[in-house]
Amino acid sequence: MSINLIKYYHSDNFNPYINLSFEEKLMSMVNEDELIFYLWQNENTVVIGKNQCAKDQCNLELMKKDNITLARRSSGGGAVFHDLGNLNFTFITKSENFDIKKNLEVIKLALKKYNIEAYFSGRNDLLVDGFKISGQAFLKTKNSCLHHGTLLIDVDLNNLAKYLKKDEDKLKSHGVKSHIQRVKNLSSFNETLTVNSIIDVLKESISIIYNSKLENKNFFDNELLEKYCSNSWLYRLDLDGERIRERFEYGLLDIKFKLINDIINEVKINSDIMDVNLIEEINTQLINQSFDKSLLDKIKLSDKRIESDLKKMIKGRLCMI
Repeated sequence: MSINLIKYYHSDNFNPYINLSFEEKLMSMVNEDELIFYLWQNENTVVIGKNQCAKDQCNLELMKKDNITLARRSSGGGAVFHDLGNLNFTFITKSENFDIKKNLEVIKLALKKYNIEAYFSGRNDLLVDGFKISGQAFLKTKNSCLHHGTLLIDVDLNNLAKYLKKDEDKLKSHGVKSHIQRVKNLSSFNETLTVNSIIDVLKESISIIYNSKLENKNFFDNELLEKYCSNSWLYRLDLDGERIRERFEYGLLDIKFKLINDIINEVKINSDIMDVNLIEEINTQLINQSFDKSLLDKIKLSDKRIESDLKKMIKGRLCMI
């Protein structure tokens, strides 16, 4: 099925809870032949992935002191810092129309207007001259798909190192010692590129790439705001017990679990893996299972590479008991 209409929403609110809750609301509203395109900004916010532990990712005490907001999104991936020098974009369609390649072409075409050549790299980054200018994440529900990301236009990059904790393994895999070394603002490639100037360029680009009419829509309040503000969503209780942890090319698997009579009674998974549904799969397949060699035969994941790695982690921990 093709896209016949692009519905465009723009938030003039800088509150991350309002903006993220609206994004989730839009996923329930998209029609069969539509694409929803949503642009938004957050002011001084650290946004963590759905399956990340806040205290492991952020300098929470410093954030509190400096009035930096903590927010959690519904997609996977890692922690990011937002200020008003960053523009967030969101593409939402029904599953049959989801096309990440086309979405990326929208961003790349807009940047070409400023003589900036961007390219996709790794699992979720857009780069220019080897520097990250956009990080992205994805979410699939039963009927809808979401692709969202950042555009670093004029962000205070010092705040990345200030409020985000170092993941030494992740930085090492990128060959850098700090977050700042691998990112760069788009304005440093073309000083005429601003948040305000690129918005109209993005709207023009999406109409060209999808060959569809763009219709401006009004932002509105929704009932999901309470969820995104709640401590139960923002902060996850830690778990004392057994732990297996390893970083792979596709992301971190940090699994804590409590055993009662050798049965896995409780599971907490801290991960920046992009596929949040896969984390749910792992949790479902571990809970209430005996922690012994029989568990290795029971685990069946949709991603066979991650299934194999998980089994190796479990086997290694069983050998230590």
